[in-house]
Amino acid sequence: MQVTEKPFKVEVDPLFFVTVILMITFNYHIKYLLTFIALIIHEASHILVSLAQGGKLDSVKVFPIGLNAVFKDDFYGESNRFFINISGPLTNLLIFLVCFSINTYYLHRSDNMRFFILINIFLAIFNMLPVLPLDGGRIFRDILTSRIGLFKAYKYSRRVSKGLGLFIILIGIIQSYDNIYNFSLIFLGIYIFHFLKYEETEVYFMNIKNLVYKRSRFLKKGVYPGRELVVIKSMRLGDILKDMDFDRFHIIYVLDEDMRLAKVFTEQEVIDNLAKFDAEISFDELMKSLA
Repeated sequence: MQVTEKPFKVEVDPLFFVTVILMITFNYHIKYLLTFIALIIHEASHILVSLAQGGKLDSVKVFPIGLNAVFKDDFYGESNRFFINISGPLTNLLIFLVCFSINTYYLHRSDNMRFFILINIFLAIFNMLPVLPLDGGRIFRDILTSRIGLFKAYKYSRRVSKGLGLFIILIGIIQSYDNIYNFSLIFLGIYIFHFLKYEETEVYFMNIKNLVYKRSRFLKKGVYPGRELVVIKSMRLGDILKDMDFDRFHIIYVLDEDMRLAKVFTEQEVIDNLAKFDAEISFDELMKSLA
């Protein structure tokens, strides 16, 4: 029997309708529409590149500042996230160049076109800042993850994001005295802090999910990049998860107090024992129970 996949869900945030009403009320609807179109183009490029790499959409939600697409759980481990993240800014840059040429040679007096040009180049440059949840922040986080692990990467990328987010808010406050449109910088800075507030609790569960799905990806590929970790035997099993990468298979060397090798565990053995015992159990206690 052939199984038919369910189509992805489409949801609209209620704030989207509130925003549209406010923009119409303050006679800002044309500029908001142009901004929203640029944001849709930006997010659509991310979605298209993800689909081109074999991703399957789970849901799409419409927000006042664009789209948010969620893909199936088994996709991101095999995708090239760099191309996905860079596609948005590159598309805005391309739109900027095309529209700049059109406005230069055909629409010399089009204020809306000039605004659309500025929005696209702003999105291209702004999204490359190393700030979460911007594209540049995701690229920066992925680079750190490949070098120092998921949890440390999130820790350092969050610090950078908070610093730049505060700087953006301060610049927005200063410029809002001269131009009311610069209030958007304050909004963007607040949005960065709002995102970081709810992101931290998801990191731990996301790493566990990636570790679980890694087994199926490993069996499918037959080969997987590896990484070695050396721990003292008093370390808890739950703590080792913080140093594991989602795109590496780990071999864990356990040392005693004399820095001598006590035992070697594979990543899957650690995960299995976490499920069997408890995250608080130490490697020393685990080895004694297995003896």
